[in-house]
Amino acid sequence: MNKTGFFFLITILVTGWIFSSVSDKDKPKDLQVLSFETINETKTYMKTVAKGLGVKCIFCHNLDDFSLDTDHKKIARNMMKMTKTLNEDYFSWKDARQIECWTCHQGEKEPPEKK
Repeated sequence: MNKTGFFFLITILVTGWIFSSVSDKDKPKDLQVLSFETINETKTYMKTVAKGLGVKCIFCHNLDDFSLDTDHKKIARNMMKMTKTLNEDYFSWKDARQIECWTCHQGEKEPPEKK
């Protein structure tokens, strides 16, 4: 391979790598429990959480600064850890239904009591 071909190949590889990587502005900040690569993935997940609890973002977040901790946010982190552990330890077989917020909360801020 001549120098021009080699340079062309390197240019294509580097350009592809640059455009395929997520820019810092698209990465979520201060995720302590979740491991999403993009803000879009995080928002999609958070919408399912909000639906499962029947709440809006303001229930857990300070809308002026989403990274600030609130009491509900601390509880949510613990619930997410619990859900992840249950799914990994008890519902990890192929085609197993996964536990999610809706499983217990059923669209309510507090899980309904079973009678």
